[in-house]
Amino acid sequence: MRGILLALLFSAAPCGAAEPILGFSFPVWWHNAYASARSVESFAEMKAMGAGWVVIIPTVYVKDRTGSEVAATDATASDASLRAAVRRAHASGLKVLFKPHVDAPDDGPRAWLNPTDPARWFATYDAHMLRYARLAAEEKCEMFAVGTELTLLTLPRHTPAWRALIAEVRGIYPGPITYAANWHSVASVGFWKEVDLIGVDGYFPVPGGSNRAALEANWRPWVVGLAALSKIYGKPVLFTEIGLAAQKGGNLRPWDWHDYAELDLDVQAAYMDAFLRAFGREPWFRGFLYWAWEANTDRVGPKDKSMSVQGKPAEQVLRRAFLGAKAPPPEGNWRERLQALSLRLAGVSWP
Repeated sequence: MRGILLALLFSAAPCGAAEPILGFSFPVWWHNAYASARSVESFAEMKAMGAGWVVIIPTVYVKDRTGSEVAATDATASDASLRAAVRRAHASGLKVLFKPHVDAPDDGPRAWLNPTDPARWFATYDAHMLRYARLAAEEKCEMFAVGTELTLLTLPRHTPAWRALIAEVRGIYPGPITYAANWHSVASVGFWKEVDLIGVDGYFPVPGGSNRAALEANWRPWVVGLAALSKIYGKPVLFTEIGLAAQKGGNLRPWDWHDYAELDLDVQAAYMDAFLRAFGREPWFRGFLYWAWEANTDRVGPKDKSMSVQGKPAEQVLRRAFLGAKAPPPEGNWRERLQALSLRLAGVSWP
């Protein structure tokens, strides 16, 4: 029954709608990490789970929260390793979202980066983005993100700078473009008209613990809000990130990757289960990219509290979603199929 439901959830849009974007973020924080043999194995493992996409993430840095110079460091993936990663992902059958990040060395939220010289910040940031856009174009990446979670730097006074950057990127990169906004500031971004998809790093706090019915009900306000945003701009919505730690209370602080509570495998699985049920029927919902795939398998498994789903019940939730989206839908009109399924599911618990 679950497989049938997931196939319908992701196929219940009219014929001609784009296929869902489903996969994993695959971050690294060292210059040659993407060139490792373990990266090759990771791409194959993602594909075996049914993932269709992977997010490749080079990270550049500022010296602190108010720094105005964006620069590469030894922790920044080299261009050679990025090219190798994209080619290996493509060879594994995965599509690539190329999604650069900017961080400060103290690991503070990039949302609060607030340079003393914004003009200098954008000048140095744009130079990196244009180089990455060229790399993404040359390696035929299927999507490019012009930025990630830069809340203070997407205030209205900075909108012209973003519009200028996006126009320059379009002159280099021919594919679809997105921006990955924080869940709490997605509605305030002023340049959604200039991109192709509304990207949201969707770490929404959703009450309900591991109660799937309660979680699904509490997802609904976020569904309504994102539906309105999609309608205003005429753009689909992609969860460029979503995830949570396998810890008690993780549903209320899904952005938090630290060790803060006791192990709770079911809250992670339930949160994602309810998310899929709440969003899967929406025609404007393009899919999600789970944060994150862990390359170091020594760190993952059923005793691991991190955001990884590897070796945990949530892995099966994602596997069903990925494989269900690829399953051929039952015959008949899509609206009739969905209506019939809803009647059949009346009174049936989830999962």
